[in-house]
Amino acid sequence: MRKLSAVLLLTWLAPATAADNLSCIQAPSRLKACPHLLYRVAQLPAMPAPALICICATDFAALLKPAVTDSEKVQQNMARRQMEVIYGEKLQPVLDILQRRL
Repeated sequence: MRKLSAVLLLTWLAPATAADNLSCIQAPSRLKACPHLLYRVAQLPAMPAPALICICATDFAALLKPAVTDSEKVQQNMARRQMEVIYGEKLQPVLDILQRRL
């Protein structure tokens, strides 16, 4: 009976361990846990096959809403350029996932 319990415990913990090892796409300045994680199966550039990806939707929210004022446009443009430097060609597919285009 103990062996069966051990096997069941290991199979129950396996998915949680896989999710914990998954690195999320998020702002590098983030110090606390992301309040809105989004998990999707997608194939980003440089990925050989579709896989489970994790995105911190909160960190990309400013890039998804339309800018109203000129200062918002400048801020949004600066944030986008910073994210492009960090994520390169992955940024647009991530934004497409968040906008439910993919």
